[in-house]
Amino acid sequence: MLYIIKNVKNGLFATVFLGILFLLPFIPLVFAGTGLTIQPIKISHTLNPGESVSGVISLTNASSDDIGTQITLKVEDFVPFAGQDGINFVGRAPGVTTAMDWITLGKDNEKTFVIEKSGSRGIPYSITAPLDAEPGGHYGVLFFKATKLGEGEQLNVGTQVAVLVLITIPGSHLQKGKILNFSTKEKFYSQSPVNYLMRFENTGTVHFEPKGRILIKNIFGSKVTEIPVEGNIVLPSGIREIPITWKYEGILLGRYTATVDIIGPEGDNIGTGTTVFYAAPLWYMGEFFGSIIVIYFILSYLRRRVKINISLN
Repeated sequence: MLYIIKNVKNGLFATVFLGILFLLPFIPLVFAGTGLTIQPIKISHTLNPGESVSGVISLTNASSDDIGTQITLKVEDFVPFAGQDGINFVGRAPGVTTAMDWITLGKDNEKTFVIEKSGSRGIPYSITAPLDAEPGGHYGVLFFKATKLGEGEQLNVGTQVAVLVLITIPGSHLQKGKILNFSTKEKFYSQSPVNYLMRFENTGTVHFEPKGRILIKNIFGSKVTEIPVEGNIVLPSGIREIPITWKYEGILLGRYTATVDIIGPEGDNIGTGTTVFYAAPLWYMGEFFGSIIVIYFILSYLRRRVKINISLN
């Protein structure tokens, strides 16, 4: 889970983006209150100094109200919290030029507009890296403040959603990280799914997506399956807990060993972790032993109540 924190005039504004913020960027988020949906929820580009890129962000008013929703656009910088899975909106990050200066959001002179019920709107954006852009990661956030229009076009309380912008300038930057811990949430499972948790630290200078695999072996050392690890971005100096789920169609029984290997951008192994868990199908074993007990009592009853005489003539 990623926590995003921002100090604003009326107090502390906190928005919680669930794991899908980085795990499933192609799934649109739906926010309560205004019924606003936004797509995509993350933008990532690699630009050389002087290069530009553009795109469109789709906003939809999914509210059931007949009255429209007013949208206000804003661009800021953000920086990661060291040693945490979170970011801090800073308005403008330190430096001569920042991501906030590179990003243009919306059409000229149109930072506020209204989307009617069930209506959609494409919001253009562009990013231009200056010629003196420093190598490494540069991070911005695109805010969309949605406010419901009440009767007489009075503004009611709304909400604020955001799109994260991750920009990499090639050069003397470092993509690197390490596994701090790898384990299952439980040591004993009676059935699938098995839930793993990996804590990964980004020790480089740009955002990094740890990719690799989890190799699962049974008590005999034979390979059961492989699970891919990917789709989770960790910001510089950040630590992120990455959940991985293994769904198995068969019966789990015995001791299992799981080994995770994370591969770096150059194809080298930058981290390995191993954990052990045990499994037994308690529901299956309960049914089996229950059936044995029932059969035993039936046979005992028959032995006491039923007599069989065999005569030979």
